[in-house]
Amino acid sequence: MYNLSTTSSFHVTKPAGTYVYDIVPVAAGLAAISSDDSLRLLDPLALNAWPVNEIKKVNADVTCLKAVSVGGEGDAVVVCTAGRDGRVALWDPRSAAKVGEVRSGDAPVVQYIESHSDDVTELQFHPTRPQILLSGSTDGLVNIFNTTITVEEDALHQTINHGASISHANFLSEVDIFAISHDEKFSTYKLVTNPEEGVEEPLPVHHGDVRELLGGEYVANVVRRPDGGAVIGVGTHSRESFDLIQLRNNPPWAFSPESKVILPGAHGSEIVRSFCFLDALISTPPPVFLSFIYPTVLGQVHDDTDTTVTADGSPQPSVAAQSPTPQQPLHVQDDGRRKIDGTEQVDKALFFLRRYERLHPRPSRKPFGILGVLGKYVVSLLPQLSAQGPASEGSVEGHRELPGPVADAVRLLEEAAQVNNPDAIFLLAEMHFYGNFSVPTDHSEAFRRYHQLASLDGNSSAQHMLGFMYATGIGGAVERDQAKSLLYHTFAAEGGSVKSEMTVAFRYHVGVGVAQSCNTAVKHYKKVADKAIEWFRSGPPGGMAWVPDSYRLADEDGGVYGEGASFSSSGNNRNKAGVNSDAHAALDDVLEYLDLMSRKGDFKATFSLGRIHYDGQKGLARNMKSAKWYFMKVAKLYWTRDGRIIESEKQGLEKIATKAAGYLGRMFLRGEGVEQSFEKAQIWFQRGIKSGDAGSQYGMGLMYLEGLGVPKNSVKAQEYLKTAADQDYSPAQVAVGAMFLDQGTTADIQVATKYFELAARYGHIESYYFLAELIEQGIGKDRSCGLAAMYYKSVAEKAEPLLSSFAEANEAFEDGDHELALIDYMFAAEQGYEKGQANVAYLLDQQKSKWALPSWLSLSSIPRPPLLQNGALALIYWTRSAKQSNIDSLVKMGDYYLEGIGTQVDLEKAASCYTAACEYHQSAQALYNLAWMHENGVGLTQDFHLAKRYYDLALETNEEAYLPVTLSLLKLRLRSAWNTFTQGSINSIQDEPAPKKQWSLSEWITNFLRDDHLYYGDADYDDNYLPETDPMPGGDADGMYEDLIDDGIIESIAIIVLAAALIGLIYYRQQRQQAHRRDQEAGAAQNRAVPEVPQQQRQDNGLFPQPGDPDFGQWVAGGVGH
Repeated sequence: MYNLSTTSSFHVTKPAGTYVYDIVPVAAGLAAISSDDSLRLLDPLALNAWPVNEIKKVNADVTCLKAVSVGGEGDAVVVCTAGRDGRVALWDPRSAAKVGEVRSGDAPVVQYIESHSDDVTELQFHPTRPQILLSGSTDGLVNIFNTTITVEEDALHQTINHGASISHANFLSEVDIFAISHDEKFSTYKLVTNPEEGVEEPLPVHHGDVRELLGGEYVANVVRRPDGGAVIGVGTHSRESFDLIQLRNNPPWAFSPESKVILPGAHGSEIVRSFCFLDALISTPPPVFLSFIYPTVLGQVHDDTDTTVTADGSPQPSVAAQSPTPQQPLHVQDDGRRKIDGTEQVDKALFFLRRYERLHPRPSRKPFGILGVLGKYVVSLLPQLSAQGPASEGSVEGHRELPGPVADAVRLLEEAAQVNNPDAIFLLAEMHFYGNFSVPTDHSEAFRRYHQLASLDGNSSAQHMLGFMYATGIGGAVERDQAKSLLYHTFAAEGGSVKSEMTVAFRYHVGVGVAQSCNTAVKHYKKVADKAIEWFRSGPPGGMAWVPDSYRLADEDGGVYGEGASFSSSGNNRNKAGVNSDAHAALDDVLEYLDLMSRKGDFKATFSLGRIHYDGQKGLARNMKSAKWYFMKVAKLYWTRDGRIIESEKQGLEKIATKAAGYLGRMFLRGEGVEQSFEKAQIWFQRGIKSGDAGSQYGMGLMYLEGLGVPKNSVKAQEYLKTAADQDYSPAQVAVGAMFLDQGTTADIQVATKYFELAARYGHIESYYFLAELIEQGIGKDRSCGLAAMYYKSVAEKAEPLLSSFAEANEAFEDGDHELALIDYMFAAEQGYEKGQANVAYLLDQQKSKWALPSWLSLSSIPRPPLLQNGALALIYWTRSAKQSNIDSLVKMGDYYLEGIGTQVDLEKAASCYTAACEYHQSAQALYNLAWMHENGVGLTQDFHLAKRYYDLALETNEEAYLPVTLSLLKLRLRSAWNTFTQGSINSIQDEPAPKKQWSLSEWITNFLRDDHLYYGDADYDDNYLPETDPMPGGDADGMYEDLIDDGIIESIAIIVLAAALIGLIYYRQQRQQAHRRDQEAGAAQNRAVPEVPQQQRQDNGLFPQPGDPDFGQWVAGGVGH
């Protein structure tokens, strides 16, 4: 490990603000492109001098620079540039001559347009086989092509799914490939050399987040070295440092941080994006290292529409566009004199803010790796020292000084706000509310600006924020006032704010700040549901598709009280999977296992990977390109290119392949990851229909219903849709229900309702909407306001991408910004999302554990932000969550009343909360708390006997409570014994043995038969261990129970047959014995006179000898011959 010092540098002085995009070594020196669209040739040994050559305007908005080499790296004489003008130009930087040019309109030699579904970010050729091309994209895929093949499907040699947007990818060697994602995750892969089917692909090596592994804050790139190794560049702009770390092929490829080279100072606080080695210029090590800054700064900002900036810095429609009255910029009055309205100041401020945001992205507050956590502990142990120097001129005491560009932007916005420019007022309010662009959070100032904007023109966004601030009292800007909150939300809803409309609906639904009114709630919820269903239907055929973002933070930790102690993770809700199940596995482990099985030829695992990537889930965004690749891989095992079936002995391949065909048809129908093609969709649907795939039947029915690529035919549509609906396919059930509903007769409405109710089991948004409409209007059944409100509320809450802020909240929480996460969860909570309410309460809760670590071992010395210290607000949201049937929240309410958190101590309310939590849902924690209250006489009558009953019930409800209950019972029995011994007034434990009934033989047999299932089944489960709302995918019966019934019948028949055979054998043996005795007696009669026994007497002795018969003892002993 050693440091390098800067010996020479080059800086583009004119035009001002120019920055360097990329640098590449060439034979004549160093080529660089910059933001002024110039190509410069530099002398590495004289960087301080003027460029050797300079070519202006090589492209319009130049973006790319590559060296065209026919030998080794660094000996190129021609470079290639490309830009947003659609031109690729070849230049000789020595003579500044253009060697050639290709335009986007020219006919390509070969083109591949379907293998990536998003922006291509990397193109690299193989180091020794120039026909092999590597491409990387923001869709997370790295593709390997054989460019000698023109057909794209055949040219695609290998696809690597990195799982995240590709930042850089290249060949490390002839057979090794690396990929780095934009979230700095690094992996190495093997180039497939045997593309035959069934050959197992080598497993990748995942190094994870390089920032955690090597330290630093970002990765610049990986550069291949002549010795067969490589070097990765890792930067830390906050420390103004850049490190070079070797990557060696041991194998496998591994980092060598112990031999890293540190470049102190680097490019200051700017981010380094390009670096290279010039080995040919010096013969003694170390080689010359050159790095140039590549910050993403725009010299000028040109937007087609007026925009403002959201909390995370992304542009959104102008506030003026949201105002109830249209606003037009007035730069010039009618008499030709210029009128100042603040528009120019806002434009300049936006330019400064966008540039600052790009150069200084918001850092993550979450510590990376072990070093990050240890650093946090070290900081917490250090003395809290502070030193304050004299205030600089013009600074305000108590406020940190803003960076130059931000300070200029704030000054310009304040000037514009003085002339009532709505965009400036809104930007200032957002900056102070969220703390954007390093502006200190000031909720009081934010409230003042929102109020100014709302008073100016009734802006619905400002009114929504005012309603939110009055509802929560966030930051102490205003006192909580639910009446004023309702007033502002009502105004905002009238102005078109759908989120405020939903908030008003929830308040009337449960009675927050207003008298509860079901009809008023339905009226508002219907408006929100209409918007939600309109948004859903505006998507591709079949409606919008998205991954739900709402989940409870506490569930990630096993519930509010931890795994096994919370109602959500104990009792009937506990995970019943065994140790060999993947129910406890992380998503990455599941994907890795499925990928391994897929490489081994398991087509079911391949199909499962396709479904996971198509549907997406928490922690995994939808990836249409990967989904198509997996589905196509399964389909190719069953069909040839022309649709002929491939004979195969693989069991179940036909069923899986037809399901894959249904997904492929759906993707072509909707244009997901592929170019929309009704013709290709129909081909895949027809393949799936031949084997009865419900998804294919639904897709074909939808095409006939809406006339997508085929003539409209409602008869055929209904035929396909009904067949799919009969297989319990919920989208088809909704479509069939809608068709029956259109008929309008009473019988048809009843049938439609049945189909909607079937689809509602799967949570289909349209089924909820149709049911809400029917119930609210009293069609087909009596009107039920409460049921209609529930369905409308469900429709609104399902449209999360349109109405909720869960995605932003989750992102902030994962980045460690709990204050921003709290605010975004509060927005969802105010709209009535129970999961949002539970999350807000969980973040505000400071009683997550009864066991406290020593102060020197915990992070408690780091104070919680003031925003997260509000017990009263936590109690409010625990209460609202509990009213929506969250049992753990109900128990938490009891804890707050018991301990006086956020309210006065109220033991009666605490006992009521615990009692309600255990009466219907049997919360073990609530039962334990009631037992403790009875044992100690806290809020309830002290009664040792009742305490024991509650402890016993807690143990019966949750077996994992064995240890605490056992210890508590031991202590309770000791106290009860002492109470009895001293003749205390407390009711002691009384053993009440149940009297034993003397059963008769018939009663014993009857009870034995009645309880037979206890001996042959698992007493821990009952017949209804699945929730009633959990349907059987694919139909009401899946063959699970038929096998059990068949096995029982076969077993009974076998027992009967064996019993009959045993009786036959016994009878046959008896006959043989009698015949043998007759033969002996006949022989004895010839030798002496023996009285003959009548034959009839022997026949009447029955099947078995009677006691006292001479043959009885011989029969018992086993008969003759034994």
